[in-house]
Amino acid sequence: MWSRPAPGWSDSPPHPGPRLMLELDGALADQLLRAARVHDLPAEILACDLLSQAVEQESLRQRAEAALNRLTPREREVARLVSLGYTNRRIAAALVVSPETVKTHIRHALEKLGVRSKAELRLRLSEMGLRHWPEPAPAPLPAPARLPLDLDLPLR
Repeated sequence: MWSRPAPGWSDSPPHPGPRLMLELDGALADQLLRAARVHDLPAEILACDLLSQAVEQESLRQRAEAALNRLTPREREVARLVSLGYTNRRIAAALVVSPETVKTHIRHALEKLGVRSKAELRLRLSEMGLRHWPEPAPAPLPAPARLPLDLDLPLR
């Protein structure tokens, strides 16, 4: 049994079997109780639903991170641009590569993420909850060109 039911909470868990007891600070507990009243649900049920949703979202985030870690940095960048709706030609221009290279990166990303088309790729990335892509590292600046100079200048 529960040691001390909080106001608005029943004196037994919502489901038989294993139980989890959460301690909430006063403000969060008050918000939960208000939301339960608004939705006409027992607070325990609402708390379980919210916790279940949070666990599911974290699981999605972890799967998305693992999936993206299977991609090379360039495949990840191409997938990011695909998810933003860029065409192959526009991706090629943005990354200064050929359209064929873009197709290759897309094909590899599709294989690694288990999808068959760019539309499925966009959907999969959306389902994974990818709202904020890590910004790609800036490309290093090319080394300055060294030109041989053979100047005959008078010394002063």
